[in-house]
Amino acid sequence: MSAIKDGRYEIELNGKKYHMLFSLNALDEIQDKFGGYDKLDVAMSEGKDMIKNIRWLFTLLLNEGRADEEPELTEQQVGKLIHVGNLNQIKGSIINAFAYGATGGEETTDEAGASEGNEGNMTSAQEN
Repeated sequence: MSAIKDGRYEIELNGKKYHMLFSLNALDEIQDKFGGYDKLDVAMSEGKDMIKNIRWLFTLLLNEGRADEEPELTEQQVGKLIHVGNLNQIKGSIINAFAYGATGGEETTDEAGASEGNEGNMTSAQEN
């Protein structure tokens, strides 16, 4: 019998490690807000609420991925972690976290290059 991986996708942002998790709770909230996870690409790339959607989604995934003893992050706190220099990397990490969770915690080829560039001091760090 093999161990079930927790599906958390690790990133490093400004020298601190965070985990993102596309849990069933997150998928349920995404479905309520956007109509389904298949609408994420549009929610993160189009319309006047694009920035708010990215901040909301990043907050949701970070809070789902945090350890139980860690305090929840607010959207305001998460918004301070995101800036124009790392916005595209944040969007990429959201997509990579979804792919990582969908593959049961196995790193995909696309994720391997996610840490290149290190814009905004953000890197992806998978150690499973």
